Amino acid sequence: MMRRVVITGLGPVTSTGVGKKDFLEGILDGRRCIREIPGNFERGYQFKSRYYSPCPHVDLDAYGFPSYYNKIMQDEDKLVLAAAALALKDAGFSVVRREDGFVAPDIMDAGVIVGIGMSSLETGFCSYLSHIVKDKSEIPSAMDIQQVRYNRMVVPMLMPNAVASWISIAHGLKGPSYTVNAACASGTVAVGQAYHAIRNGPQDVVLTGGVECMADSMGGIMRGFDVLGVLTRSADGVPYPFSKTSTGFLFAQGAACVLVLEEYQHALNRGAAIYAEIADFQSNSDAHNIVQMDPSGAQIRRLLRDLKQGQTIDYLNAHGSGTAVNDSIEADAIAAIFGPRADQPYVNSTKGILGHTLGASGALEIAVTALAIKASRVHGNGVADPRENLNLVHTSIEAEVNTAISTSYGFGGHNAGVLLRKLQHEA
Repeated sequence: MMRRVVITGLGPVTSTGVGKKDFLEGILDGRRCIREIPGNFERGYQFKSRYYSPCPHVDLDAYGFPSYYNKIMQDEDKLVLAAAALALKDAGFSVVRREDGFVAPDIMDAGVIVGIGMSSLETGFCSYLSHIVKDKSEIPSAMDIQQVRYNRMVVPMLMPNAVASWISIAHGLKGPSYTVNAACASGTVAVGQAYHAIRNGPQDVVLTGGVECMADSMGGIMRGFDVLGVLTRSADGVPYPFSKTSTGFLFAQGAACVLVLEEYQHALNRGAAIYAEIADFQSNSDAHNIVQMDPSGAQIRRLLRDLKQGQTIDYLNAHGSGTAVNDSIEADAIAAIFGPRADQPYVNSTKGILGHTLGASGALEIAVTALAIKASRVHGNGVADPRENLNLVHTSIEAEVNTAISTSYGFGGHNAGVLLRKLQHEA
């Protein structure tokens, strides 16, 4: 008999809100955090996209972690560690302070599975530059000389697996711990892997989710997306997903979200509050192009069909990045599976508020979907000229959500989705 999997803790860390309450309020209010790119981003390149969403600042001292953590971690490690602390607290697990971090004595065998797109590059670049120059006069004048030094922690700081390792180390969690990478679908795939680890056993608890931090002082990483032509060119920086005139996604420098997944009976036995049940996870690949969706949308339709399985779906948190071509392909796939607008579930895109948080996006959107089920609230999509073939929610509404789907599609053709249900207790 397959075991049931439920979500009992949420730990979002975003520019829109930190922690479940602040995050949910920000999403429902459509609270965006958008900044104009600073002048130093354009010393050698003129951006076509003029806005970005900054990475939220995390001070680990505020969470009670040892002060030296701030010195030996990159920002993505700090983001995900704060998210894990919030998720554990939200799930109601006791956490005991120790000299080098914490220990969660009730779940020491818990697993950790985290999705990430790519590690931040600036520490590695500065260390490499420090390695190859003979003296400081060779350092480009555009750079902060004090920043160019060889960091003795460069290897562990650049390891993509560090985001999972730090959660495990800092909380004394001794179950399986690893990262997964599927570009923009990384967070969703991580949650799917955690779902299988509990559903099929032996894990009872897994901390999972996604994180990304692509902040750098000169905007070099953002340029990589800008030259691909995938970033928004709207006059106000808002990406407007599923708009007839959408031009691209809002580059979000960083975010994290950790979810506590738990075996149903384990959660009941300790009296845990439950947001939703994860009922299915599906994934496939376009096998088409390294940065472009398959124009036919065949695999997206297959994913939605495999998740739907003839059920009535009340809400779909779509990928909806805001790129015109991809939004069109996704919208057509939704219409093909669910039928005309009147027959479709409520549809929206959280990226219209948060921007595209890349490896963190899928985890954040699953959290939004779980909150929609628990709170019976669906946030607005907020576009003035929506595509006509979608049942888009314009402003936040109250709605009974019993069954919902959250989907992610990533560079490289990675497609993934999760089916969530309102908890029905066994008789």
